[in-house]
Amino acid sequence: MLSRRELALLRAMYLQPTVTAAAASVHMSQPAASALLRDLETRLGFALFSREQRRLQLTTQGRSLIPEVLHALSAMDAVDRLASDIRKGTTMRLTVGAVAIASTMLLPQALVSVRQAHPQVALTVRAGTALEIVDMVVDHRVDLGLVITSAAAVGKRAVKERLAPLSLHAVFHPAHPLARRKAPPTLAAVAALGPIVLSSALPAGLATERAIAAAGLAYHPQMEVTQSYTACEFAAQQLGVAIVETLGARYAQRRGLVARHLLTLEDSELALVSPKDRPLEGAAACLRLALVDGIAQDLSCGASWAGG
Repeated sequence: MLSRRELALLRAMYLQPTVTAAAASVHMSQPAASALLRDLETRLGFALFSREQRRLQLTTQGRSLIPEVLHALSAMDAVDRLASDIRKGTTMRLTVGAVAIASTMLLPQALVSVRQAHPQVALTVRAGTALEIVDMVVDHRVDLGLVITSAAAVGKRAVKERLAPLSLHAVFHPAHPLARRKAPPTLAAVAALGPIVLSSALPAGLATERAIAAAGLAYHPQMEVTQSYTACEFAAQQLGVAIVETLGARYAQRRGLVARHLLTLEDSELALVSPKDRPLEGAAACLRLALVDGIAQDLSCGASWAGG
């Protein structure tokens, strides 16, 4: 069995460029860290590192351990936090996983309601991709996940509740010529500009690439990013026209940018995911209700999640 100290050193070796830096980050000397790693390799029965250009690099076997090392340390940290909460008289903790743009645009107001109903709850918010957050839910590392995903991506591993459909929107600086036109821009017009797009590893980014290809247009983005708000900030600096999903468009409008609807997505949605084997209760159930009610109120007030 690996000790917490060994796990922490392995994580540090994954994150830091040298043994010296890794050792310092976990408050060890370099010789002590090297000795611990050699002992660990002997006990495990395989090499964790290879030396390349005077630096230690994780071997294939060593790299395969890293996800579980990170999970184990995360679980240990969670136990420590819970024990601390109990000592302080706070016995309820709510851990939420959310894609970055949802964490920015939806969680703050929803958590106000949670705080009002459960003033003593301790909150932890973890960021990640939709797939990472689903994994967190399945492993019970988070109580509730807020994701942008395709309708079938979650599968049977967790409970998925659709909150709202999503659309693609073009985001312009107010001074951009297309932003001044009354008629909404066409996908062809935006694609011809070489837009700023989301990575195709993300549902909205993949939908953008597929929509442009389906229209028989050339897909030549000038920039590709992994966050909607990054794309919007680039547009704010007049670096180009961005294509983002509905939450990104709302962020753009908050920044004083112009967001115009391009098309409704058929296979991407805003959704909640929760464990199959543990019903939502307490603060988690309260957060779910706040998110559902908040979006329902938006829709009742005329805000269109699909048409933006």
